Amino acid sequence: MGRKALQKWVHRIPDNHYFSREHFSKNESVNLTVIEFEAMRLKHYGRITQEKAAKKMGVSQPTFSRILGSAHEKITKALIEGKKIKIHVEDHHYTVSFTGYGCLDCGHEWEDISASKDKKVICVRCFSKHVYYLVKY
Repeated sequence: MGRKALQKWVHRIPDNHYFSREHFSKNESVNLTVIEFEAMRLKHYGRITQEKAAKKMGVSQPTFSRILGSAHEKITKALIEGKKIKIHVEDHHYTVSFTGYGCLDCGHEWEDISASKDKKVICVRCFSKHVYYLVKY
């Protein structure tokens, strides 16, 4: 038989039980950056370690931890205060990852979401067979 569950204490029951687009005005939002969103996606949705997530994002582990902490604060504020969460896209603070191929002969690189190391492909520009699998983070 399992151990008896201990009683848990909460400060108060949340005022907000339901989150929906229809119930917010434009002023009632918390802005999450794309970087903060990606940190949460990697750590919590992707379930990878902070060390691996930091490497994927091209930042140090302490920097990743600060980004994740900032995202947690904003999400917590939105949940407690019943605010909308908006992902703010800044043009100059991130690079989108890339999966595809590159050609050794002409140097052309192209994206292919179904790319893999095992596929035999030819260059879409010069039709060379000297093509390599390419992943950019």
